[in-house]
Order: sequence, then structure tokens, then C-alpha cells
Amino acid sequence: MNWRFWKKICANNSMEDDKQVSLTPALLNRDSESDKKQYRSVLNLARKLEEKDILNIALTGPYGAGKSSILRSLKKDYPKYKYLSISLATLKSPLDDKKNEIDIDTMNNRIEYSILQQLIYKEKQETLYNSRLKRIYHKSTWAQYALSFAIIFYAVALIIVFEPSFLKVEWICNRLSNPVLNKWSDIFALSYIFIATIIFAQKTIKSLSNSKLNKLNLKNGEIELKENKEDTSVFNKHMDEIVYFFEVTNYNVVIIEDLDRFNNTDIFLKLREVNQLLNQSNSVGRKVTFIYAVKDDMFFDEERTKFFDYITTVIPIINSSNSADKLKEELEIKGFSDLNVEVIESLAFFIDDMRLLKNIVNEYAQYREKLDEKLDQNKLLAMIVYKNYYPKDFADLHKGKGVLYDCLHKKSELLIERNRQIDERIGVITKKLQSLETTHAMQEKELRLIYIEGYRKKLSKQYKSNVFSFFVENNFIPLEDIAENETLFNSLISQPSIRYQYFKGCQINTYYGHVRSCYDTSEDSCNVQFSQIEEIVNSDFTYHERLEALREGEKKYREQIKILELSRNNHYATPIHELLLDIDMQTHKIFSELKVSKMLEAFLKEGLINEDYFDYISFFFGKSINKHDHDFILELKLRHSLPYDYHIDKIELCVKNIPDKCYNDVSILNIQVVDCICQHLEEETNNSKLHSIAQVVKNNKKWDFLIDFYKSVEDSSPLFNHLGSIVDGLWKIFVKQNSDELFEAWLRFLELNYSTKESRNWLNKHFAFISHRVDLIGFDIVKQTVSNGKLIFTDIDAESGCLLEYVVENEAYMLTPENVVCAFVYYRNERMEALNNYPLNVTILRSCESAKPVSDYIDERFDDALNNVFITDAAKQESVEIILEIINSEDITEETKRKYLSGQHNRVSLSYVNNTQWESAIEVDIVTPAWPEIYAFYESQNNVMIASLRIFITKHIDELTDISELDDTQKELLANSALLTSDFEMSVYDKLIKIFDGVTFKDANINSVDNAHFKSLLCADMLPYSTYYTTTIRDNHSDVLPYYVDKYLDECIIEIDELPADMRLYKHLMRNPRVIGEKALSVVQHFLPHIVWDNELANITLPVVKNNIEKFDYDTEKNILVDSTNLPERLFFLIDLIEKYRDDFDIVTELIESLGDSYRSITDKSKKATIENNHMNEMFLGKLKTIGYISSYREDDDKLRVSHKRNY
Repeated sequence: MNWRFWKKICANNSMEDDKQVSLTPALLNRDSESDKKQYRSVLNLARKLEEKDILNIALTGPYGAGKSSILRSLKKDYPKYKYLSISLATLKSPLDDKKNEIDIDTMNNRIEYSILQQLIYKEKQETLYNSRLKRIYHKSTWAQYALSFAIIFYAVALIIVFEPSFLKVEWICNRLSNPVLNKWSDIFALSYIFIATIIFAQKTIKSLSNSKLNKLNLKNGEIELKENKEDTSVFNKHMDEIVYFFEVTNYNVVIIEDLDRFNNTDIFLKLREVNQLLNQSNSVGRKVTFIYAVKDDMFFDEERTKFFDYITTVIPIINSSNSADKLKEELEIKGFSDLNVEVIESLAFFIDDMRLLKNIVNEYAQYREKLDEKLDQNKLLAMIVYKNYYPKDFADLHKGKGVLYDCLHKKSELLIERNRQIDERIGVITKKLQSLETTHAMQEKELRLIYIEGYRKKLSKQYKSNVFSFFVENNFIPLEDIAENETLFNSLISQPSIRYQYFKGCQINTYYGHVRSCYDTSEDSCNVQFSQIEEIVNSDFTYHERLEALREGEKKYREQIKILELSRNNHYATPIHELLLDIDMQTHKIFSELKVSKMLEAFLKEGLINEDYFDYISFFFGKSINKHDHDFILELKLRHSLPYDYHIDKIELCVKNIPDKCYNDVSILNIQVVDCICQHLEEETNNSKLHSIAQVVKNNKKWDFLIDFYKSVEDSSPLFNHLGSIVDGLWKIFVKQNSDELFEAWLRFLELNYSTKESRNWLNKHFAFISHRVDLIGFDIVKQTVSNGKLIFTDIDAESGCLLEYVVENEAYMLTPENVVCAFVYYRNERMEALNNYPLNVTILRSCESAKPVSDYIDERFDDALNNVFITDAAKQESVEIILEIINSEDITEETKRKYLSGQHNRVSLSYVNNTQWESAIEVDIVTPAWPEIYAFYESQNNVMIASLRIFITKHIDELTDISELDDTQKELLANSALLTSDFEMSVYDKLIKIFDGVTFKDANINSVDNAHFKSLLCADMLPYSTYYTTTIRDNHSDVLPYYVDKYLDECIIEIDELPADMRLYKHLMRNPRVIGEKALSVVQHFLPHIVWDNELANITLPVVKNNIEKFDYDTEKNILVDSTNLPERLFFLIDLIEKYRDDFDIVTELIESLGDSYRSITDKSKKATIENNHMNEMFLGKLKTIGYISSYREDDDKLRVSHKRNY
């Protein structure tokens, strides 16, 4: 400071004098309308003072109600009374000092002592000459001179009267020797001595009259006269002083103010007692009235009426409800009309005292005159209000402490707390969003089902109510799948014509004559506009309106998340009042210990007091810094590191005052300091400072400072750019820190100029990191980064539409299913849901004109895309055009073609496929399953049924039922290659036989046909009888010969000599019901030379030989009879043989014995022969009796007894 400053202050003071209002109580004007009501209290007091019995009067009202104004007006307008004013405002109340509490008696003594002091010191000592309460007696300079002269004159008078010889001086005596002079001198001297002695005696007696005997000292002891120590009351001790005071003075009205500050009613008892003593004292001899100015709540109940003889109440002029108008009025009187009315009302809410209001206006005027005119005057007024209510806290601001100071410097903690709360809210909303998305997915599906049902209702009018699929994107898709997939549904509703499949009912007659219902599928189409369906479903709202309503909640949540993410910032630019809006400073953990007042909380939240408080409490000279900032610089000099976010009030001044040497120490790392330097690099010195700071960061590896610095300031590019120029491998350092803030800073400030291979690789893998920060980084910077670095992103998303478009149009992304789907869905303007199984193929991609940048990129890398992009089931639903493009392409490898085209739902004709690709087309199964296609390929293979064609036919055998499109020659060629081999499985072979029904093979080469397939050919009449086939089958297919013989029995018997003499064939023929009569005889005669008899052969041959007995010899007949096991047939055959050989009993005997032991007794005449009694045996014995072999037979119970002849 200098003399100019003080000159300015003095000048301002002189200007302010006219604007300052005195704080002393105002006088009321009895003639003024505005004071008329208030003045009634003055009149009431004046009337009561005249009443004899009214000795103690209470003037009640709250602080600032105007009690002092009423009393002052009383003294002015009624001067006939002698007023004594006692104020206890200067006495410290124990309520103000809670640390040092005192008891009631001590407090009462202090009050009484203060009152007594004011009484004694009210009058001069001369007035209270006899008072024992001594005080310093001050004589004026003239009185001292007068006393000195009086003493000298007294001494001179004594010398004149008594003329002491030792003082006699001759020459003086001689000169003054005059009788007249001596006479008058003696008279004057004697008179002076007499008068002076009388005055001295009077003074001495007067001084001794107020003496008190306390102690007597004797020769051998001491007597002390003590007072009653139990009575500690000051009034009681000095009551005589009080009575003496009123005795020697004329005061008859005592006004006592501020007694209510002590909240002690006991003192009123004492004062009432004093008043009573005074009024009863004869020495006083007059009425003395006490008037007490107290607040309304001084007494808690009716007890106040016991203390006072009369009580008058003062209604306050202002309170918190009307103080705004009064404050505004006072400000306008002083010419301050530029303040915000709402601010005035907010501030006035806390003002309820008129004197305080006037002082606020006074101080505001002073500060406004002296401080910078550019300051916000509303904030200045708020600061003055706070100063008047909390002067100590205001004073502490200058010292860098106090409640207000601490509140303003809690900002960093508030930022952390606020960001944590925002993150929690984002987390909660995200969970709600995820839940809502799941629910909406179900609701949207249900909505789509409603409109699909609308299509069904529309089609039901055409009796097609059993619709089960619609044709969408080149395929018939079930209704449920369409409802599940929004893309398919959008494609459906965009079609002007609807193709659909439905169940068609029919009835058939079963073999047994019953009627059975059945369903067949059929296909149809219909012109239906979606607007018609919308009218059917809901005529009030369209589908898209209802869909938007469903998504409204989700949209709301997304907007909330976006707003919260934008509000998450921790820059120092965020005003503290924004951070405090939702905080209860009374209970919040950050502020609870500070005990913030309601006023301060309101002022802080309304922004009336904030971080720029220092501008409103001190002068600004452009060079000075406050104590807080000074302490910061001191810490730098001592190399003591403070928190990075240590707040500095006047940053630019602070930076200018920091010594250069401090910039080389780590303690210089302060966010505001570095930011200030970065923002003023036009000053050459700041460039060197920035270099020093960068070196400090580098050498001390204070990368955490970079993180905090980046988060806290708006433009941190100068520091990061400087670090990029001096630190090698800065990217690797950032990677080790693994901080999003550092990655973000690199992308914003360093990538374009200091790009490395590692940084580009990282960016390629972190597209999402960039897309979420496009607005922050700047789209132009991102474009340059992508272009210069030739980035190819591995994963992309649609968070930033402009970035996604740029990346897609510049083909800066890898061809992966997720990336292509993401880009496609974005260009198609669909919702971004789960992309893993999105139904995308080349057909769908190319059908979307808006997604042309994506399809162009796919076309350039078609082979790669087919291998790596289109991998869902939708890839197997390509259109015919795309399939033909792929199969005919020379740029796509065979491996890719086979892999991608395998399993395609749609089929193509070979006529559109290059000849060189026919085999591949057959192998990957993309050819239409039709016989013309098969024959064309077969013909191209030189009429050879190659393996791939057989596989194709096998796969589609059920679809190849119609062969009518081929001519007979083509059929025969295909049948020859297909059926005269065993390459097809039997199930397929049998179906092929049915397909080639009517084709026969004459003397064809059947050596490649195995037995099973041969049987099928025979059953289908495809192999007509021929000697060639007979001999071939005999020689090569003996196992199927029986089937062949059965098929062509007549022909084979005619040419029986061509048949092999195989007993299995013989047995097979003999069991054939068609082999009878001559056929059977021919078969037996053919095979007889080769028969080795056994029971089975004998049994099957016996009937034929029996029926043709004349054509066979005895040996054959005997072998058959011996080996046959069919007893009845043997007996019948024997009877026939007996008839044939009736004349040769030896043969008959031999034949009978061949029947076994049970019949052998018939031939032994020495024994009695008996056989079982049954019809066959009876016929047999009857035949023997007929030829005379036996004499007779008879029945003997269950036997037949034979009687032999004695001789033949």
C-alpha cells in the first residue's frame, strides 16, 4: 500500500458520509402518520410515570422492535423527568461464552456491579463526595496551578504574620518598610490564613465522615471488625451507596436496557427491591420509577406480572416477512436500485432487526464505493449480510480458515462424491434399462404377433385361415420366427404383395372303406397393404406409433444415462453451488462437522457466495495475493508437496509470484498452476516454465498428475504435446498406467504427431473407446487419426453415427460378422440389439440400398467375406442370383465355394452354371433336384454315373419322383447306369426302380449287381427271361437263382436242363406250390440222378413218385420209402407199391420190413403179429389180405391181430 491508496480511502469516506445512516435509535415524530402507532407506547409510558403507584414498568418487544427509539423519544418529549439510563450491552453474557460457564450468583453480582458502576460514574466525584467507592480523582491543569498558588500564598501569609527571623532578609525588609503597607498586609494575611484553615478543616471532616473502622492495632494484639461474608450481593453491600446516589442527585426515572441478555429473572427481584427502598427512603424524598426494556420471552409464564406494575408492548417494525421491502427501501434511498429483487428477498429472509438492516446497508454502501465496480453487487450484498451475522467467520476468511472457508474448499471432495453418486445412478438405471430391454423384447414380439394375426384375419376371408408361413427375403418363414425378428417383420410389412403357405384340408377313403381327414400344404399370394392390416388391428394408432410408445421408457432411461454421463465432470469450472444443490449441508458427511448455518447453506446453494469470495472482502491492486496463496508459495519454497488439487484463489498473481527455482521441484505440480501456464504460453517465460514442469513429470514419473490434470482442466494439450516431444516411448508408459484419461489424451493431442505401431495396434482394438469420445476428441481429429494411421478396427459399434459412417465408407474395419451386421443395421436404421445371430447374408445386404458402402466393401473382399462374415443360418438362404454369382466366380476359391454353398436352401439350374463348375454344383448340392438336370450332368460325364451324382440322387430321391421330362432313350441310359450296379443303398435303389418303372434290360451285363439289388430288379420285371440270364445267374448269382426260377418257373422247367443239379434249388422247386403234375415230374426226373437221399428229399419227392409210380424203378421207390418220415404217406405209398409188386412177395416182404420193427412181425410167420389199430393200418392189412400175403386180421381191443398163411 502507499499514500495514494489511503488518499483514495479517505476520499471515499468523505463521499460516503452523506450515505451513512446512524445506528442510534431513531426519534419518533408524534405528528408523523408513519410513527403515530409506535408513538402510542411513548404516551402510555408518560401517563404511567405520573401515576403514584406505578414504580416498575416493563417495555417489552423482540430485538429490533424499536424499544430504544420509544425510550429516546420519551426523554426528548418529556424533559420534566430526570432520566438515568443504564445499559448492560457492554457486559459479556455467560450465554456468549459456553466454555467458561458461571453460576447464577456470580452472574448476578456482575450485573449488580455493572449497574452500581454506571451509577457511581454517572456523576462527578464532587457530587458523590461522601461515596466510599473511591476512584481516580483528576484535577485539571488550572486547578493544580490554583492549588499550588494557594499553598504558596498560605506560606507567604504565615511569614508575613509571624515574621520568622531565620527568613528575614534585610534589604527586602528595608525596601518594604511602610506602616500602611505592613498594616494591610497583616490584615490580608490573617484573613487568608483564617479562611484557608476553615476550608482545610471542612475538607478534612468531610473526608473522615465516609471512613469505616475495620481493624484496631493494639500493643499486644490486633482486633479486626469483619463484615458478614454470607451476604455476597453487591446491592446489599452497597445499598447505602445507591441510596446516597439518589439522595444527592435528582434522577426520578431509571431506564435499564439489555438486562434480558442474561436470561436471569432473579436480578429483577433485586432491582424491584432497590426501587422499593428508594421510594420508601425519607432521605431520597421523591418517587423513583424504573423502566425495563426487555424481550417478550424473558419470562416463561404469568410470573412477569409479579415483577412489573405496568407492561407496555412494542410491535416490531420489521421481521423476516417484511424485511425485504424495508431493505429494498433503504437501498433505494441510497441510490442502489440495480440489485435483483429476488436476491433481496432471499437475503432479507434472514434479517429481522432494523438496526442490523441499517448497518448492512451502511456497510454495503462502503464496500460498494471502495471495491471494483465490475463485481456482482448481489454477491456483495450477500457477503455483507453474512458479515453482519457471522463477523468472526467473515474475519477468518482473511486468515484462510473458518466455516465459510472450509465449505468453499470442500469442492474437490464434493466432486468425488458427486461423480460416485452419478456412477451409482448410472449403474441403477443401466440395470433398469437391461431389464426393460428384456421385457420390451417380449412385448414387441407380442405386438408383431398381433399384426401377423391381422394378416391371418385378412386372409381368412379367402378361406385361407390355416396360414403357417410367409415368403420373406426369398424364403418361406414360420409366423413365430417373423414375430421374433424385427428385420423380417419390417421386410414383411414393406411388401405390397404377400406370398404365403397354408394347410389345405382333404378327405381320403382307406382300404377298409373308412373316410380319413388329412392336410396338405399349398401356396398362394395376395395383394395386401400393411395400412389395411393396421386398420383391422387398431384404427386409432399405427404400428410404429405403438412401437414407439413401447420404447418410450427405454428411450427415457437412455437419455437419463446420457445426461448423467455428460454431467460427470470434475473440472474446477463447475460452480460449487451446482454441487451443493442436492446436498443437505446440515447432515452430509462432508459438512456435518462444520455445523453450517442455514444462512450460509442458502447463500452457497444460490451462488451468492462462491469461490470468488476474496474479490468481495478485500481490495484488488493487481499485484497482491492473499494469505492462502502466500502460504502455497511458501510451501513451494520449502519444497513441500501439496495435493495436486490444492485450491489457489488468485492463480495468475500467484503464478507471477512463484520463484523460478520452484519450477524444478515436484512440489510445483499443481493443477491450477500448470493450467495457468498452459493458457498463457504467449509469454516467453511460461514456455520455459512448462518445459521445467514437463521435465519434473518425466523425471519423477508423476503420471498420476497427468491423469488428474487431464480430468480437471479443459485444455491440457500444451503439457501433453510438450511431453510427447521430450519423452521417448511415452505411449508404452501410458499403456503401463492403463488409464482411460491418458489414452484419451493421447488420442486427442499426440496420436497425429507421435503415432507408433503399438499405439495404432491398440486403437485398432479399441474402437468403442474412440466412439464414446468422438465429441470430446473432435471428429476431425478422429478422421485424421484413422486416415493417417490407416487403422483397421477389429470391432466397431454405432455409438457415434458419424464415426461409423466414416469408418465404413473408408473401409477401415475388419470383415467380421459383428462388424458387418453392426454397419448394416445402422444403415438400415434398425435397433441395435444382440448382433450375434443377426440374419444377414449377401442377398439381404445387397437388397438394402442404404447399406451400399457395406456391400461394396464386401464385394471387394468377397472370398474373405464368404469365409468369415456370413456364418449364421441366414447365409444358407441366399437367392438364386447370388448362388450363381458365387459358383460362376473365378475370383473365389473352390474351397470357399464348396464351404459357403453347401447347405443352401435355394437351388439353381445347371444351364446357368459354367460347365466347369457342374461337378462342384452337384457336390455342394445347389442344383435343382430334377431328372433333366441329372441327365444333363450325366451326359457331361460321358454317360457315367459318378459318385457325386449318386450322392446327389440319394439325397433327393424323394423329390425325384417325376421322370416324365426324359425320353425313353434317356431313361434307359440313366436306368442302365443307375440300376445295373449295386452302388445305391437298397432303400434308394427300390425307389429308383419305381421311378424307372417300365424300363427292361435284355441280356444286360448284370455282373455288377449283387444279390439284394438283383432281387429288386426281378421283382420289378426289369430282367426278362433269357437263357443268357439263366446261365449267368447259374454261374454268378446262384444265391438268387431260386428267385429267378420262381419268377420264370414255366420257362425254366421247359429249359430245365439249363438249371444246375443243386439240391437247394431242387428243394426250393419242390416246395413251390406251382410245381405240380408234369412240372413236378420234370423237376424230379432232372434232379433224380443227382439225389443223395435223406429224409427231407424223400418226403418232398414221395408225392411225385407216388403219383407217377410206373415211371420210377424199384431202387428209387425203396429209397424214398426207407428215408421218408411221413408215416401216413409211407403207408399209402406202400399200399401202391404192394399193388405194383403183388406178384413178388419177396419184394413185398422187403418193402414191409422197411417200415420198421413194429411192422416186421407181419413178415415173420413164427410170431403172432399185432399192430396198432387205426384206419391206415386196417387199409394196409386189407391190401395184404387182398393179394394173399396174409390170411386174415381181426381187432383185438386196440390192436389188429394178423393171421399168417401157412405157405404162399
